[in-house]
Amino acid sequence: MKRYYLFLFAALGTLVLACGSGSEPEIEPGNGTGNGSGGGSVAPDKPKVGQTLPDWSEGYLDIHAVNTGRGECSLLILPDGTTMLVDTGCSSIADDDQIPPPPMKPNASSEPAQTVINYLSHFVKAASGKLDYLLISHWHADHMGGAPTDATPMHPQGQFRLCGVAKIASAFGVGKAVDRGFTFPCDNAAASATVANYKKFVEWSRSAHATQHEEFRVGAADQFVLCHDAAKYANFAVRNLACNGVVWTGAGTQTKNTFPPASEVAAVGGYENICSNAFHLKYGGFDYFSGGDLSYSGRSTHSWFDIEAPVAAVVPQVEVMKAHHHGTSNCNSSEMLKKLKPQTILVHVWRDVQPNPATIARMFSANAGCNIFTTNLTENNKGVLGSSVVSKFKSTGGHIVVRVSPGGQRYYVYVLDDTNENYKVKQIHGPYTCN
Repeated sequence: MKRYYLFLFAALGTLVLACGSGSEPEIEPGNGTGNGSGGGSVAPDKPKVGQTLPDWSEGYLDIHAVNTGRGECSLLILPDGTTMLVDTGCSSIADDDQIPPPPMKPNASSEPAQTVINYLSHFVKAASGKLDYLLISHWHADHMGGAPTDATPMHPQGQFRLCGVAKIASAFGVGKAVDRGFTFPCDNAAASATVANYKKFVEWSRSAHATQHEEFRVGAADQFVLCHDAAKYANFAVRNLACNGVVWTGAGTQTKNTFPPASEVAAVGGYENICSNAFHLKYGGFDYFSGGDLSYSGRSTHSWFDIEAPVAAVVPQVEVMKAHHHGTSNCNSSEMLKKLKPQTILVHVWRDVQPNPATIARMFSANAGCNIFTTNLTENNKGVLGSSVVSKFKSTGGHIVVRVSPGGQRYYVYVLDDTNENYKVKQIHGPYTCN
């Protein structure tokens, strides 16, 4: 009998160790062979350098900074497989612009919208297989695509042209499209054929895919919810913090307007960036903040141009943030960064002046040990920033993937090769522990 109890206790001990406290099982990496589809043979957080990044798997949270070389594009795959595309990174800027862009990715002949389509097609297949959410942060070309021309192909069923966000989103079924709305004043750059084309896409998608279209609701915590198994992940939430100058107060769903009357806003112009929407995503102990192109440029003339100040009052400390306005000047204020105090900052670079030296200095001042990853740092700007600064960056080029482990207690950052569409891992950083 004594031997029986000893055996029973040993078996129970083995079972407890196997179950653990919610941590992931230690699965050995595969050998890097196969077609790179994941296939279940490699744990999502245990790839090898030179291996195609394993697919997302249920319980994980992925945040992809997709590099086209022409703007900002983020793909989020949430713990239950819900997908969310934030902006589409498809500016039609000329290579010889006064402030030139870096080379397009994966090569000079690439078409940015198709690059995004190919990227999404590869990574969303393991999740919902479509775009559950499409969020456009604001009406600028580097976030939604350039204006169509008469030569831009028409969609075969819809009355819109296939470029930028319309081309990308029409390649997938979209469950809900969210943006800053069409009624609030738009500056000259935003009141464009690009927005008109997007509106036509939305009308078509409503009919073809039953797509819901909504304006970003500041203060809401129910606009972006898990679509497939929300009950299983009660520790996940997205809170909308700001849009069009309206900012969450931090209490319930209450908001406050920080802008003057719309007529005054329209008369001033040049304000599109500060109309960006911003949100806070939380998964267990992991926090992420994204704020489009929020900035404080022009605040000495118009105090309300500093939209970062009221937003900073309600943001929490986070593990990861997407840098505002590509890390350029007059954004990512000291006040904002000291509140967020991010462990990791993702900088979507697509111009020769991004990121700005003073902005980078503020980032390191807020957290001397922060990990800065850039998607596409130009050689010229490396010289401007200086080798002593650039050497602190974790990455200067490539797609960047933050992969948060089930439960949200730790995460890795993977840098992927962006010179082809094999999505192989170049660098592995982490694990980082969530606060």
